[in-house]
Amino acid sequence: MIRNALVIDQVERTGFALATFMRYAGIPRVDVTRSGHGFVEAVQHRRHDLLVVDIDTPEVTGLQMIDAVVEAGSTAALVLMSAQPPRILQAAVDYARARGARVLSAIAKPRTMVTMASAAQAMARGRRHRAELRRGIALPATGVPAFTAEVLREALATRQIAAHFQPRHCARTGVLRGAELQPCWYRPDDTWLPAADFLPAIAQAGLREALVQRMLDCAFELLGYMHKDHALRLGVGVPASVAGSVHWAEGVADQAARAGISADRLSLEIAEDGGARCNDVLAGAVAHLRLRGFHCAIDRFGHGDSTLSRWFKVPFSELQIDARQLVQARENPHARNILASVIAMTREQDATLLVKGVGGESDLALARSLGCHLTQGAVHAEPMPEQAFVQYAALLRYAAQRKLEQARQQPAHAVTC
Repeated sequence: MIRNALVIDQVERTGFALATFMRYAGIPRVDVTRSGHGFVEAVQHRRHDLLVVDIDTPEVTGLQMIDAVVEAGSTAALVLMSAQPPRILQAAVDYARARGARVLSAIAKPRTMVTMASAAQAMARGRRHRAELRRGIALPATGVPAFTAEVLREALATRQIAAHFQPRHCARTGVLRGAELQPCWYRPDDTWLPAADFLPAIAQAGLREALVQRMLDCAFELLGYMHKDHALRLGVGVPASVAGSVHWAEGVADQAARAGISADRLSLEIAEDGGARCNDVLAGAVAHLRLRGFHCAIDRFGHGDSTLSRWFKVPFSELQIDARQLVQARENPHARNILASVIAMTREQDATLLVKGVGGESDLALARSLGCHLTQGAVHAEPMPEQAFVQYAALLRYAAQRKLEQARQQPAHAVTC
């Protein structure tokens, strides 16, 4: 639990507003300072669980404050804020992580105050989950099961862990093209947990491959009974460390063949982990999948190990970016040039470009104007259970058929009139 936080913000009003949000989120003590020197002194003499750092302070920059945190041996998590261009904020984040600091979040002002409350609550949940994992007991306050390996294995084996489906649409026409599978945990008490609440425990328990297999089962089951005319493609996220063998890739191909599912109806989306050293082996596995007819995507390009070197090394058929990159492109000419280069590179490789997290019409319009192929996000629909997605797809298919019928009848109606 977060008990002691320190906020430095050169604008006193913003700093106190942040402190108010954080106390509302359940942090008992939140100190505020406008002085970089005061921040450094506080870090050296007191223990903190959370440090919220405005890197724009003039007398001591955020980079110097990061140095002070590391040199003081502080275990506090960092939230970095800045009104500077995104490149500067990202550089500070990268520097902090390189120094060994634990960065919880990076926030571009002026959205700070709204985001800060959820960030503080997320960290409080995470710290509590880790503490309960170490003790191996349940969380009594919320009734969440203990995230032990045994509990997780049972949840997977009994199909408590299932998939929600977030639709993907053609950016140009709006036609439904498929969905991404996102794990969720339906508990016996009729509540459910989102993936963020249990994925770290899945990784710690060494069950990532089992979770991927569960999502593949969900995908093949849905594809097995959905109307074939939908021609939808389902995306399943796969850690690079799981996908890094031809043996595993052939196992997926065998499962598709046994289920009678065409390989081109599945996209395997390689997550941003594994490190550069796995790229050669990953390239072989992805090449094997492509030869078997599957689509393969590099997920969250530009994040973690989803780098340019991996893109060049591994024969992906799809590149996926986050809508935040669209926002940065709209606000920053440098980011816009980078995104234009990414789009040009994708076209040169004859690959599909998917934008995730598209939240509004402005982002959707920008994605269209840049020539992106597919979009996914709240502008279309939130993730939904399997049956809700089936109904969603059926309604859209019916609406498309009606529209086509009306278009065919329109010329004859015009002549009659």
